Amino acid sequence: MNLKPQKVFEYFEAISQIPRESGNEKAVSDFLKKLGEEKGYKVVQDEVNNIIMDVPATKGCEDKKTVILQGHMDMVCEKGKDSDHDFSKDPIELIVDGDNLHANDTTLGADNGIGVAMALALAEEEHGPLKVIVTVSEETTMLGAKELDAKHLEGDYLINIDSEEEGVLTVSSAGGKLLLAKFKTDREDYSGEIFEVNLHGLLGGHSGMEIANNKGNMIKVIAEMLDKISGARLSKIDCGTKQNAIPREGKIFVVCEEGKLISSIDYVKDEFKDVEGDLQIEYKKANTEEKVMTEENTKKFVEFLLELPTGPNTFLNEKEKVLESSSNLAIVKDNGEDIEVSVSLRYASSSLEEEFGNKYIEITDKFGADSEWQHSYPEWEFKKESQFREIVKKLYNEIAGHEMKEEFTHGGLECGVFYKKNPNLDIISIGPDTWGAHTQKETLSIPSTQRVYEHLVEVLKSI
Repeated sequence: MNLKPQKVFEYFEAISQIPRESGNEKAVSDFLKKLGEEKGYKVVQDEVNNIIMDVPATKGCEDKKTVILQGHMDMVCEKGKDSDHDFSKDPIELIVDGDNLHANDTTLGADNGIGVAMALALAEEEHGPLKVIVTVSEETTMLGAKELDAKHLEGDYLINIDSEEEGVLTVSSAGGKLLLAKFKTDREDYSGEIFEVNLHGLLGGHSGMEIANNKGNMIKVIAEMLDKISGARLSKIDCGTKQNAIPREGKIFVVCEEGKLISSIDYVKDEFKDVEGDLQIEYKKANTEEKVMTEENTKKFVEFLLELPTGPNTFLNEKEKVLESSSNLAIVKDNGEDIEVSVSLRYASSSLEEEFGNKYIEITDKFGADSEWQHSYPEWEFKKESQFREIVKKLYNEIAGHEMKEEFTHGGLECGVFYKKNPNLDIISIGPDTWGAHTQKETLSIPSTQRVYEHLVEVLKSI
């Protein structure tokens, strides 16, 4: 690729050659370690494969304040239904389309590969004492941020390069946690005709950034469809792949009358006709000899799914869709004995955590499901006074000719974890225009990447 800023896109292309799904980051971590050592930086690769690079100040800048540049090396791995891409071994196929960059029917990995590439390139620009921290598993558990030794966060300013809108200075972020519920199934032997139903065509999206948009949730589509089929007996269900992605396709096997199935498909197609995308539902007959859920058990499970809230819960500003709390009914997996249901909750303040979370415990208890909370991460609270923010905004105004907006993001950022470890850090989050994160349509603006990079170059010079 011959794109500008050249160094940024060279690093991004190199990172994109290495499989790096959350939990599979060792190869990219080793790559970053070797790269840092070749550049002469002091590099630490910790026990969970986080990379910490201490980069000496450029000549004459030794007395400047210490800045930490931070991003995460893992990516969400989503692909189109017809893609044969193997995220465990295949490189991301990058496609330049005018001013934009996307992948071949897979997630691009700009979230957050472009932030890591920017940090590596910025380390070669003029700057004071600098640290580059690249964490693992941000997209799933924030393991890297949680396990990072606080001594590596000794500094004055931290720039998280993981936001997705140019001209927006992210100043706080949501906390969140994952609920895993196990619904008990009651199954009986069955031999005969069964319907395989495949659903696709919804757009999905990032469960923090796009949950207030009209995306539609395929788990809810399936639940509504089954609810309209009297006498249905569910055999298998599989919907959703990532806890932080809105589910966009799914599959079920169900025993029912064909006429009732057709009527229910027509119903949900009409019910969800206004959501983004193009809902498609196809079915075919099959034969099976296996256990299926009883009619009563199927009905109870459908009621359970319908009662679980998903989408926006409360707003800080409803007119502008500034969310205070939300949930994403993310994954339903049938293991043959029980059905695991994952729900991702987000909230702007810790005071909401217990209140909002109790709703789900009440529902799971009502339906006799076992449940547990997993993978929580803290919110990043807004800091009223910030000299650093003012510097960043002033420089943006001078470069772009208009003011930079301050915004709270409903996405989860590692900034909350870092702030808990070092409350003295002055933290911001910034990034270039990126669309469709966590979907196979993820797209990065090339000109925006250049503008954001040039802005950050000036920020490091001016501190």
